[in-house]
Amino acid sequence: MGGFLHTVASLQSQEMIDPQVRLGRNAFWMILSRFSAQGLAVVFTILLARRFGGAGFGEYAFIATVIFVANALTSFGTDMLLIREIAAKDDFSRLSAALVLQLVLSAFVIVGVWMVSAWIPNQSRETITALKIYSFALVPLAFFTIFTTVLRGVQRLDAYTLLNLIVSTMQVGVVLSSNTSIIELSIFLLSVQILAAAIAGFVCAVTLPHFWRVWRFSSIQLFSLIKQTAPLAWLTLLGMIYQRVNIYLLSTMSGATATGMCSAAFRMVEASKTMHLAVFAALYPALAQGQADTIHQGRWSEVFKVSWKVLLAGATIIAIVLFILAKPLVTLLYGREFTASTTVLQILAWMLIPFTINTYLTLSFLTSNRERLIGRAMTVSLIGLLILNLWWIPAQGPVGSAWAALSAECIQSASLLAGAGSRVHLQGEVHEFSELS
Repeated sequence: MGGFLHTVASLQSQEMIDPQVRLGRNAFWMILSRFSAQGLAVVFTILLARRFGGAGFGEYAFIATVIFVANALTSFGTDMLLIREIAAKDDFSRLSAALVLQLVLSAFVIVGVWMVSAWIPNQSRETITALKIYSFALVPLAFFTIFTTVLRGVQRLDAYTLLNLIVSTMQVGVVLSSNTSIIELSIFLLSVQILAAAIAGFVCAVTLPHFWRVWRFSSIQLFSLIKQTAPLAWLTLLGMIYQRVNIYLLSTMSGATATGMCSAAFRMVEASKTMHLAVFAALYPALAQGQADTIHQGRWSEVFKVSWKVLLAGATIIAIVLFILAKPLVTLLYGREFTASTTVLQILAWMLIPFTINTYLTLSFLTSNRERLIGRAMTVSLIGLLILNLWWIPAQGPVGSAWAALSAECIQSASLLAGAGSRVHLQGEVHEFSELS
């Protein structure tokens, strides 16, 4: 393990003198990664929507939502903890324990899906069968999560970028090669996840010398990991449910077509977050490192202040563009069948502004071990989202769901800003956000 840690330490120390250069380089690779992956994801979505139609696309959105939330549950917050420990302390001792924990949880979830999926309302037999098949993707996803976590932790985002590009390309190839069966699509996507995990392990081995030597399992470490990641796991699960509950409720309350209309708009908003998510992915390990780097804390703080201002300005510009060009964009990308998605997209576009505030404050609180503030904000906004969806979906369908999502995002911003204002300033960002509010 000593040789591996020495290699990682040398990689991280090369640009320690100038945090701005380091963050800029990492942000560049993450932007390239996100744009490549999101660009291919948009192609994947367009091909899928045009080939399967509104109802078929809604079926896929439901399956993807269930697995997305399940993957968040089985990750149990280990990715965030590992990134923080690797970036700040070069600590790789918990990799094996994290993988074992994810595999055990994945097995429980797979069994649960097979046992209860038949009772999910408003789903066809094909959809349920496809969900059962794709649930096995949680196993390779566990390996993929651990491998990519290591790459992000050591800030080898060039390798991470290449890996995401390969996986996204394979997913596009799946849609091009499959017919109109949701079951066939789930089998192909499961195969992609298995291959992606194998490639991720290979990339880690090639990129980081002695990678496999740090894998030492200990039951003591496993129980310690569970105790330490439980708050992060809860936050992650809340976040994933918060992101996907609209799709689940629409699918069970309004059917596949309404789900497809809303999913198309949500997908465009997700694509518009590409640059922001890339910078945030680079910021998280940088924030963790900035906390530990007492020598250059002042310079780190200045970099972070500039970063969030640029991101907030960018979010505002993108929201305006999406609002104005919603109809031609929907028609161009999805076809006239998805015209009903236009109003939904115009509403969801404004989520980008509170999303930027929420994500920056959340990452700042995570690096300073203030998970309770995040948990409180997430719980309040999730409760609001559930109530508003149950109220507005029966009355307005996808449009009501969009208004619920925007309102909940604003509720979360208010809660986080209130929590930030009641605490000691964290690297100056609380003061900046208080002025903004």
